[in-house]
Amino acid sequence: MNRLALALLLLPSLASARVPVRVETSVRPDTVLVGQNVTLRWRVFLPDRSTVNFPARPPDDSTTHWRRWETATLGATGALREHRLTAELQSFALGPVAVAGPPFRFRVPGEEVREGRFPTARFTVGMTVPLDGPEPPLRDMKALVRPPWWALVPWPWLGIGLVLILLAWWLVRRWLRSRRGRPAAAPAEALAPPEVEARRRLAALVARRLPEQARTLEHGTELADILRRFVERRFESPRPGYTTGELARHLAARGDLGADDVSALRGILEACDLTKFARRPYDAARAHEAEQTAERLIERWAPAEPETPARAAAGGAR
Repeated sequence: MNRLALALLLLPSLASARVPVRVETSVRPDTVLVGQNVTLRWRVFLPDRSTVNFPARPPDDSTTHWRRWETATLGATGALREHRLTAELQSFALGPVAVAGPPFRFRVPGEEVREGRFPTARFTVGMTVPLDGPEPPLRDMKALVRPPWWALVPWPWLGIGLVLILLAWWLVRRWLRSRRGRPAAAPAEALAPPEVEARRRLAALVARRLPEQARTLEHGTELADILRRFVERRFESPRPGYTTGELARHLAARGDLGADDVSALRGILEACDLTKFARRPYDAARAHEAEQTAERLIERWAPAEPETPARAAAGGAR
């Protein structure tokens, strides 16, 4: 059954000067159960070219949930045109329910803007389960259903593991390619014995005749380096970075080197130190004397050559 409400909107003071307006409110159905849908329709009939402004959809509350709120303008029937607002709601309030008609504004051509309100919509909400019974049948709870196998697989962790494996494979493959394309390192050049290297460098230094060119700083630096490197390689124990005094004391403590030779080495290194750090020059005669002393120390401290059959035969022939 439908309920229909009709009303005429007239301003009492100007009723004869304004067009009467007909509005309708309909409810379908007028009796529902809790949670069922109710369709409300509000209609206003105005002359052609009239304008109507309907309100916005009202908010939901604890007893009302609006499911639809639509407006429409239908074709003209005679001299009037229908403007319609259709709403659908769910009511959770028991018993008689009254829904106030929404307000609206309209304007008829040749008149100023007017305001009106639709009639109240009324319907009844009944209980789903009657108070006097019978109780509705309740189904037993179903047993838990085991999830499928694919839902138990930790796919994210498997994906992360697969990405890490592919990344490691790519890095190893790239490393192997880089090693395969890298040229083989050239074998390290064998070092000459310390006395051979010292003789070669000393001969080259003498041939340059630096003292005659007043380049005593360069001469002293090279001569000190030749003697230090020879001593470090020959006796192995002196560490690079020893001062001249520390190096002399270390060699004297060995016991197998003559004190005069150690003193001569110290004198050369101290003269070179004064040249390097104090910029104290020395004459060519002292420089050549130092070269000769260095050559004598290299020959004296050079290891003895091993006895061979050819050398033994040569010695017997003499």
